[in-house]
Amino acid sequence: MRSKQIKSNLRQGEILIGTFVMEFAVPSIATILASAGADFIIIDMEHTTFTMETVGRIVRAARGSDLPSIVRVPVTERHFISRALDAGASGIMIPRVESREDVDNIVKWAKYAPAGDRGVAFGIGHTDYGDFRQLDGVKYTQQANEEIFIVGQIETAKSIENLVEILDSGGLDAIFIGPYDLSTSMGVSGQLDHPLIVESIEKIIAKAKAHQIILGSYVNDFESGKRWLEAGVQLIAFGNDAFLITCKFSEECQKFKASSS
Repeated sequence: MRSKQIKSNLRQGEILIGTFVMEFAVPSIATILASAGADFIIIDMEHTTFTMETVGRIVRAARGSDLPSIVRVPVTERHFISRALDAGASGIMIPRVESREDVDNIVKWAKYAPAGDRGVAFGIGHTDYGDFRQLDGVKYTQQANEEIFIVGQIETAKSIENLVEILDSGGLDAIFIGPYDLSTSMGVSGQLDHPLIVESIEKIIAKAKAHQIILGSYVNDFESGKRWLEAGVQLIAFGNDAFLITCKFSEECQKFKASSS
């Protein structure tokens, strides 16, 4: 299934384009985005009103559409990480990763023993239900540990300060640059072209490349994201569901109004 191949595709050098799901709390949003050609979606719990039940339904639809789904949990806590994965998400995204200790906890709660300490529940979403008595538990947990996609967000001054120890931990499959949080952390909120932010992102990219870790970033559009694409960012999250609808409608609406004036 494509939903299980996100790590292997990125390791082969592919560029994957997706978006955040932040507003439309319906399962069909996953099917819609899959039909539009998305390579993945990030279901956001950090900045939304989504409950775990909402997330579970969207994850289920994503699996049915063979679309990789990553859940951005609101905070680094066991119950958010394990429940997102138990629902069947392809991976998790953790905001504000700022230390090696953060990474160690993420891995502990995301992976089964001996790599971690994730609780075990078969016969539910992540195993696609069915009679779990027929499941080879040893083989399944080993495979799950290999396939889970763990993304840590680098989006504060402290994250950058501790970046080497975060990368040295080896627990993350990718790091994801959060430019808006980063700019706010550095006192230039929203100024993504500010030299301080550009220099910081270039520093993150250089260190990630030295550690041979996959790079991801949020972008507002192709024009602003092209620079980071050329710099080696492979995992591009373009806008979010509400943003994309707002921009597209506004663009086409203005054309109609202009033609009638």
